[in-house]
Amino acid sequence: MRETIVRVVKIGGSLFDLPDLPERLWKWMAVQSPAHHVLVAGGGKLVNVVREWDRQKTLDDAAAHWMCVDLLTVTAHFLHDRLPEIPLVEDDRLLCQRVGQQGATIFGPARWMRHSEPALPGVWLPSSWSTTSDAIAGRLAVALRAQEFVLMKSTLPPRRMAWELSALAAAEYIDPILAQMAPDLPPTWFVNLRKDPPETGRVVRPGGGA
Repeated sequence: MRETIVRVVKIGGSLFDLPDLPERLWKWMAVQSPAHHVLVAGGGKLVNVVREWDRQKTLDDAAAHWMCVDLLTVTAHFLHDRLPEIPLVEDDRLLCQRVGQQGATIFGPARWMRHSEPALPGVWLPSSWSTTSDAIAGRLAVALRAQEFVLMKSTLPPRRMAWELSALAAAEYIDPILAQMAPDLPPTWFVNLRKDPPETGRVVRPGGGA
């Protein structure tokens, strides 16, 4: 029986330009409850290149989707370059072995997305622009039966908004597929890592529960 808490942390591509990104991440992880942190890198500016190609000449949705998924391997390696002491894993079987003990792993999800994710129960990720790295990380959190899911971004949603995933998707703060996963997701948090100390907010469950 697994006793270690698993915390899946999606690190938004908008944070990649922070010169002290490694220090901020280590500082944040150090004050969290003990867990195995699974770090998933967002697509950042690389995905924006594919979006520009799509604007110039409409790409097939599935082709654009898999280009962006493959780019998450590049950004995972970028994150590993910034955090070389954290192992980079691209095999979900090895990841499942590692999460049984405290520590951290950077996960490159492209292989898992192609070979394992489509066969999983629950909300399937469509091969379209409606699926972003937020939804991929959320799907991974469900697959790993993680106890916590964290979305690190450069801003938090406005305080005047209801922090429910459906409302956040309507405001285009997250993608609509992640909102569909709401019933299956573990407790979900947003972190603005640009702030020092980081700002944190918890997603409200439908019906008002946390």
